[in-house]
Amino acid sequence: MGHVGIIGGGVTGLAAALSLSKIGFQVTVFESDSTPMPASPEEAFNWNRRGAPQVRHSHALLGRLHNLLRDFHPEVLKMLLDVGATEIDLAQHMPDTLDDLSRHPEDRDLFMIAARRTTFEWVLRQIVMSNADVVIRTGERIRGLVATEGDIPEVQGLVFDDGGSEFFDLVIAANGRRSQVPEWFKALRIELPEEVEDTGIVYYSRFFRILEEQELPVSDRLIAGDLGYLKYGVFWGDNRTFSITLATSDKDKTFWGVRDPEVFDRVIREIPAASEWVSLGADPITPVHSMAGLLNRRRSLIGESGVVIKNFHMIGDALVCTNPLYGRGCSTGFWQAHLLAKAIEHNRNDSIAQAEIFSQDIDEHILPWYQASVDSDRSNRELENGVPSEGATRKSILQNGLLPATQTSAKVWRAFMRMMNLLAPPKSLNEPEIMADVLEIWEKRGERPAPPPLGPERDEMIDLLGLKEIA
Repeated sequence: MGHVGIIGGGVTGLAAALSLSKIGFQVTVFESDSTPMPASPEEAFNWNRRGAPQVRHSHALLGRLHNLLRDFHPEVLKMLLDVGATEIDLAQHMPDTLDDLSRHPEDRDLFMIAARRTTFEWVLRQIVMSNADVVIRTGERIRGLVATEGDIPEVQGLVFDDGGSEFFDLVIAANGRRSQVPEWFKALRIELPEEVEDTGIVYYSRFFRILEEQELPVSDRLIAGDLGYLKYGVFWGDNRTFSITLATSDKDKTFWGVRDPEVFDRVIREIPAASEWVSLGADPITPVHSMAGLLNRRRSLIGESGVVIKNFHMIGDALVCTNPLYGRGCSTGFWQAHLLAKAIEHNRNDSIAQAEIFSQDIDEHILPWYQASVDSDRSNRELENGVPSEGATRKSILQNGLLPATQTSAKVWRAFMRMMNLLAPPKSLNEPEIMADVLEIWEKRGERPAPPPLGPERDEMIDLLGLKEIA
């Protein structure tokens, strides 16, 4: 049995431990935060997770993740549901205006999970800790790698902050956006291939709990929108919780004030789709959490001459991270852990083959979502800066073609839901039979009554909030 050291005890690291322990590996997970196991999901919501500040932001547990749990880790899905998460059967919430309301066999994959990130992580850790072949050590920080010298260094273990070291047959870095792997590689004279692009946003999240006597307003539509100067989204959680996220340009200082809870709540009241949730009778259970400095970034352990290091892999945000506003991080991280475990299982004693196969899988399954995030963020920045581009046309087709078509064409609705849930690649919406329905709706955009506004125009919102324009 090989011994694997995993750096990072968040969702992606725990997912890797879960999968590898099931195929006969002994695993030790190192989590830098001192995070003793809470007794319940509610206690986990107050986890001290300084190394993962995103845990108290909105998260979407998409269809791809649901189906990986259903097919490979049903015990995790069962425990999630037992502690208060909800399976959302999207086909049960098809708009009643569609041209075909019958269910299709592939609808069995159209499920999401409503749960807070902390609840999901708590359940994962509970399940992983129950495996005798997995040890989780918290409060232990990694300083670097033990590796041989040579054209392709071979990792042999980990060096800790206290100067001690420990040896492993394989090491996996799942230590998130702030991963120190580039610095560790420099010490080994390895240049880590990397591509980076700023998302251009700051985002703010607040959690609420709906009162016991109220019904959750489950909707048949995506609860998200773009006011141009501000984006919003509502995310259903577990145990009667939900969160609302707002995002603004990182250069728009005027709206940085939404980090103030009172201003945040006043913005929500002016956005009909979001105010519907808080108006039911919902109490805030967190302050407003903010995050900035967010990047789209991809790394690779394959250089011009091939694999750059042996016995070492990277997964999750340490390898590929995208704009968190799109809510794909947990799902793509878990997916990466699954893909890596398969590559390791089929090439147990050949880390170079593992890396090559895993890299091919990343190129095929994960990078299309990275590129979609980059392209969308570029278009948004160009529109904000008034730069003529194809972005304006794409946005018009989205708002005046695709989204209306999801309310009338079952074919488009199903394709859109599959794409949103990582069950089909972004390019799937460009299939001729899908685009034909979308463009037919888009070309008739002038014949339809204007939809109600998603919220106030920028100047109106500034006046409503009593803000002052900051250059």
